[in-house]
Order: sequence, then structure tokens, then C-alpha cells
Amino acid sequence: MKFKINDIYLGNAYNLIKEIPDKSIDLVLTDPPYDIGTSHGSGIWKTQEAAYLKQIESAEINNGFDFSLLDELCRVLKKINIYIFCSKSQVLKLLNYFVAKGCNFEILLWEKDNPPPLCGTHYLVDKEFCLYFWETGAYLHTTYDTGRTIYRTKTNIADKEIYKHPTCKNILMCETLIKNSSEAGGGYIRSILRQRNYCESC
Repeated sequence: MKFKINDIYLGNAYNLIKEIPDKSIDLVLTDPPYDIGTSHGSGIWKTQEAAYLKQIESAEINNGFDFSLLDELCRVLKKINIYIFCSKSQVLKLLNYFVAKGCNFEILLWEKDNPPPLCGTHYLVDKEFCLYFWETGAYLHTTYDTGRTIYRTKTNIADKEIYKHPTCKNILMCETLIKNSSEAGGGYIRSILRQRNYCESC
């Protein structure tokens, strides 16, 4: 398959990535399945949030991903330059993998102002992790405004309902990260998302 710039491809990532040539990609931003298991502890859990969790489990995207995919991502990158959204249980594994390759790293957080009320024997689920790994020489340029490591918004319940997707990400955060780490910038991203009817405000 010959991939085209600005096109969106739907398929199995484990298979499609094998068709991408070595050292041909500048930057990866990915949101692979989290390792959240099926145990959610005690506390109050709203019916709406429980439905989203059930949706995640029914799609079998609650038990993480095969780390062999990381080998493929490193293969296609010109230099390791990758953002990975992940769960708390994946943080140490990802750090070990990329630090062993000599990468720099940064830990970014997406803080939710309205986390689901799961508490009692757990802290609130009020953040998501995004780990950034890069090799020396990979493009990274931040400003005072774009270099922040914490993004604070509400969980976008409206887009979850509209697009029937349980884990909509913050578009402003993703757009900023791509601009910071890609010489081409990310100005075209918002227009692509609009054209494809992807969530605009999450």
C-alpha cells in the first residue's frame, strides 16, 4: 500500500505499520489501548461512566497492547520522536523500554476537572498520562505558551455521546504536541478533523 499525506487509514495497526518503510516518519502520536483490567474498586460509579467502561471492555481494549508494536514504531521513525497516551500501569514499562534505548523523556498530564466519582479505596481517576520520548536530534521546539506539561479541561461527555467513542482525547493538547515536535507543524490537523467529522471540542 502506498500511503498518502493527509489521508486517514482505518485498519489493524499491527498489520498496516509493516507496510511503512524504515526511517520514513517524523513523529508519532498514539493512543493505544490502556491496561486497566476489569477491577474498578469500590466507591460511587455513575451509570453513565459505567457504560463507557463496559464499552471499553466489550471492545477488548482494556488489557493494554503488544509491545512488539513499539519495535515497529521505532523502526519507521527517522529518530525516535513519539507521544504515547497511557494508563498508570503502563508508565514504568514504557519508561524502561525507551530509556534503555537512550531516549530523553517527558511526562505530560491531561487533568480532568470533572472526574467520575470513583473513590473510597482509590484516588480519583482525574488524569491521563502522555509520555513523550525523543532521541537527541529529533525536532522539539516549545514556547512559553506551548511548553506546558499539564493540560486542564473537563472530560468531554458530549463528544463521547455524539461519536460513541469512550476515550475522546483533548484536540488542543494533541494539536500543540504535534506543533512542538514536527517541523511541518500541526496547523492542518484541525481542518482534517473537521472534514472527517471527528470530535472538535474534546
